[in-house]
Amino acid sequence: MESEIASAAEEARRTAAEHRLRLSIIVPVFNNGEHLRTRSFPSLARAEHFHQMHVLLIDDGSRYAATREAVAELAAGHPNVTAYFRPEGGSGSASVARNTGLALSFTDYVGFLDPDDELLPGHWRLTEALDQHQDAQLAIGNQQRVFTEETVDVDNLRHYTHRWVRPGVAEAGPESLSAAKFRSTNLSAWVGRTSWLRSTGIQQVPGAAGQDSLFFLQVFAEASRFAAVEELTYRYHAEVPGSMVNAIGVDYFRKALIRERAQRSWLEQSGLLEDFCRLRFEHFFVTWYLDKFEQTPWPEREEAAGLLREIAALYVGDPQQHRWRFPQAMQFFGRWSIPSVEGLRPWAGQVARAAGTAAERGAQAAQRIRRAARTRRGRRR
Repeated sequence: MESEIASAAEEARRTAAEHRLRLSIIVPVFNNGEHLRTRSFPSLARAEHFHQMHVLLIDDGSRYAATREAVAELAAGHPNVTAYFRPEGGSGSASVARNTGLALSFTDYVGFLDPDDELLPGHWRLTEALDQHQDAQLAIGNQQRVFTEETVDVDNLRHYTHRWVRPGVAEAGPESLSAAKFRSTNLSAWVGRTSWLRSTGIQQVPGAAGQDSLFFLQVFAEASRFAAVEELTYRYHAEVPGSMVNAIGVDYFRKALIRERAQRSWLEQSGLLEDFCRLRFEHFFVTWYLDKFEQTPWPEREEAAGLLREIAALYVGDPQQHRWRFPQAMQFFGRWSIPSVEGLRPWAGQVARAAGTAAERGAQAAQRIRRAARTRRGRRR
């Protein structure tokens, strides 16, 4: 495998140099060739600066022949597209494919895109921002999230721009990450300097769920400055059937535990563990993991609950003895105490959303009744 990657790296280096490519976009592919053909790749091909991108399609051992064919055909049809095929069967997550893509990146800058998402025209501004601000290791932009019933513009930058260096550039690093309360942003919303990113030695955790979030936290903590780009840079499709975060079962929590073990180790080594436990862990556990737990099939919930207890123990010791601040965590662990104001916010949000939904349904019902009444009056005439 190492000799294959070395050979592929030489080819990728020649491609990047021959065509004077500036930005590598790593696309991990696994059994989702239809999304690649119809969503992510068309968004790349539409880009004004597509000819300056090196698109790295890393197939992680897809079992579907149609997916492998899609990857091969797109690479054959575009001189700035490189395909790399890993052994059939898959590695369990996109980590290995993305790590492979980074090893094959020889442009100034590097970014990521999943097959079921899309780059927006504003994405190239990340490259321009790094050209403009040579002291920034990263450029971060905003994103758009697409749900079944609505599309929402998301302001990523507000979480990270706590310490401005000058207009367009803010501090990164451990203190800024704590100020951001360890919030992560999607991989496609940022671009990094390739040589710098490689020099950090940071790799995504193989076989893990949520490894892309950990990767961003580690990269942001390692950086000193980032360029802030106000434009929408990519479109995230949040409700794609079959994606790791939407197809929830006990296997998701097994993979999440792999990530959490790696994350806990990194936080401790970086001196950030105490801040993370204070500022982020319980909120994330409640709003993410317990929400996913509610989506888990009943036959798998007992094992999933055990895995969640293992995750909690990484950060709080014995979860049955820990004083939880969020009512949902108290209920899950059977450990009741007085909740904090912050702990009540998610429940208050749920109540408000439920009340809003009930009010909307009531208004719709009243409207139907009024329409029916008008129809009856019209018939009487």
